Amino acid sequence: MRALNRSLLLSLILTCVSVLPGMRAETLPGPGLIRAADNRIFAQQLVEHLMAENADLLGVGLHAIPPNGTDYVIVAQVRDIIGTKSSAADLEIIQRDETRIYPDMLGDLPRMKALAPLRDRSGRIIGLAALSFKRGPSADKLAIHQRLQAILAELSALIPDQAALFQPRS
Repeated sequence: MRALNRSLLLSLILTCVSVLPGMRAETLPGPGLIRAADNRIFAQQLVEHLMAENADLLGVGLHAIPPNGTDYVIVAQVRDIIGTKSSAADLEIIQRDETRIYPDMLGDLPRMKALAPLRDRSGRIIGLAALSFKRGPSADKLAIHQRLQAILAELSALIPDQAALFQPRS
């Protein structure tokens, strides 16, 4: 019994020590991932700008190939999943140059998810934009498509080229 109490106490201490001050264990990103708050690149600045300016958004994520990288990954996000490799479905959207809009759930929260190629100022595809919109009576696929197109146009006007996504914040 005493050995069990010691191992339980040791486990509890190690859990507490491994959590950064002010953070709960469940808020820490997974191994190899970056916290959104620690992401100091222009792409993250764009995500934060979109979230601040668009009350109908629940989330924004940008996928691209990092400098010296070979795979598409999430390079900016509101959640702490930066560095996650893009899925096959994400890559298909980029390769086919298509848009997908569909109802989805984020935990208990209903949303409309919109995925589309991310373009630079010249119109060249440089990645993927993943946006989650609040669901409601005025959030049908056509309305979401129109909002998505406006946001994508704003984004592309702000991005001179793919390398700009990885520049330090201004």
